[in-house]
Amino acid sequence: MNSLYILLLLLTPVGLYLVLLYPGKSRKERLIPFQTSYIAHRGLYDNAAAAPENSLSAFKKAVDAGYGIELDVQLTRDKEVVVFHDFDLKRACGADVKTADSSLAMLQDHRLFLSEERIPSFEKALGQIRGQVPVIVELKSDSVSDYHDLCEKTAGCLDSYEGVFCIESFNPMIVQWFRRNRPEFLRGNLSTNFFKEAAPLSWSKKFILTNCLTNFFTRPDFLAYDIRYRNQLSNQICARLYHICSVGWTVKNEEELEIAGSFFDVVIFDSFLP
Repeated sequence: MNSLYILLLLLTPVGLYLVLLYPGKSRKERLIPFQTSYIAHRGLYDNAAAAPENSLSAFKKAVDAGYGIELDVQLTRDKEVVVFHDFDLKRACGADVKTADSSLAMLQDHRLFLSEERIPSFEKALGQIRGQVPVIVELKSDSVSDYHDLCEKTAGCLDSYEGVFCIESFNPMIVQWFRRNRPEFLRGNLSTNFFKEAAPLSWSKKFILTNCLTNFFTRPDFLAYDIRYRNQLSNQICARLYHICSVGWTVKNEEELEIAGSFFDVVIFDSFLP
């Protein structure tokens, strides 16, 4: 009898883990367009040339080359959705300015890297792409809790977009917002090994996010995982046991492409041409 109790004690946490990790019913067939071409990270960009990351030129180059596009969106002070990765302009524009503290008009005063390109609105970016290639939209919020306006505005832009797209975020509350408010949109959880990436999070949050234990309430259609940690147990279970669509980011050379191609269904790349 004692052996039975011990077995139950051991199995209970394992069962709970698998329940929390379960992504729900698969819509994997709808993600096939993302598997037919590689996805250009922030467009087909070169930050030392005329088509820097997340610029209209980089998106045009990706479309012309037949690559899908991954891009980042966040909200300005005047509640406009812009395509930009960082929460400040230091790296991309050489300005000590926070994106969220600037209006869309103010952002137009700054050039992207060494180019003549400016930070585009999300609407202009979608107008540039025009449904010609699949688009992965990553929603970025500098606040853990203040994300509703970003979700509402981004969803509003996508409601009338005639093209294949999906949304993703590191913030599970953003993914959950789309599950609740736009259940027809394809959605995915972004993850990495937060313990090794020195994220400013508590141990418990690092554990939950690294192990994708928010799947039970975000019900993602795909899991986008850092390729460096592709062997992480939860990532393996999602792909091998639950057969969720697996997205690998970010492949930077042919060697990584060969490795990623043997595991991931969808590959996001930059820094070379696959």
